[in-house]
Amino acid sequence: MKPKIIIAGLAQNCSQYLSSVLENIEKFNSIASQVEYIFVENDSEDNTKEIISDWLDSDKSHELINLDGLKHLPIRTLRLESARNTYIELIKYKKDFFVEYDYLVILDMDDVNTSPLNLEELIKVFNFLNSSMDIGAVFANQLGTYYDMWALRHPTICPNDVWEEVFDWSVRYQASDEKAYANTLHKRKISIDPTSGPIEVDSAFGGLGIYKMSYVLNNPNPYLGSKVKVLIDEEGTLKFHRWQVCEHVHFNRGIKNQGGRLFIFPSLINNINQGITFPSSTFRYLLF
Repeated sequence: MKPKIIIAGLAQNCSQYLSSVLENIEKFNSIASQVEYIFVENDSEDNTKEIISDWLDSDKSHELINLDGLKHLPIRTLRLESARNTYIELIKYKKDFFVEYDYLVILDMDDVNTSPLNLEELIKVFNFLNSSMDIGAVFANQLGTYYDMWALRHPTICPNDVWEEVFDWSVRYQASDEKAYANTLHKRKISIDPTSGPIEVDSAFGGLGIYKMSYVLNNPNPYLGSKVKVLIDEEGTLKFHRWQVCEHVHFNRGIKNQGGRLFIFPSLINNINQGITFPSSTFRYLLF
């Protein structure tokens, strides 16, 4: 029996990518018996809103949520937290309706999802999700460098926040950004062979995640985009700051805490990242 699927996406100023992204989204129609779309858009200065509105014609069951004004929230991860919690709270508000759905597909509607999704691989993903009740979610991979290290948590590959690790190394050794990066995140960069088997993780995203609806509806953890970080100044005084964190990690922890297992599915490729680099000074913009 074909599953019922909700597809939730965030969109802002992504009109140049939408043709390819929407083609990928349409591939889920051949897998599902029914699809519901929830798109959250805010403050676009191009024709993103118009393209999505035209695509969401009268034949599609959908919600197009506009959060114009969100751009005035200066911290990026707090904007993402707000936008992502919007679709989650809508799903929970309509729980009596959405409880009949089997999966929630979450995807970003920008360049990360422009490579054509392979329909056969999507079918394999859903077969894998169906193979065990405790499989809670599956995430995409990219050819070349795996780009979403910030969302990744794995006991050995990436146990902690990679950018906080760069920051802490820089402070501890009074090192340049480049040297701190070279001794931390640079060593953790990975490429995942698309022919390898599913990799169990504690968190991931990669621009595309497919969750079992039961774990989503029972997840007590919202998306969370910041935490308190304690630092000591040169005089030994404690200083309290806020630190931007990847909003997916807290949400995924809520799946894990329910007993749901999370996997990167290496053959599910949503982009090609040959030669991608991570700016070594990124961590300096995360403290506020």
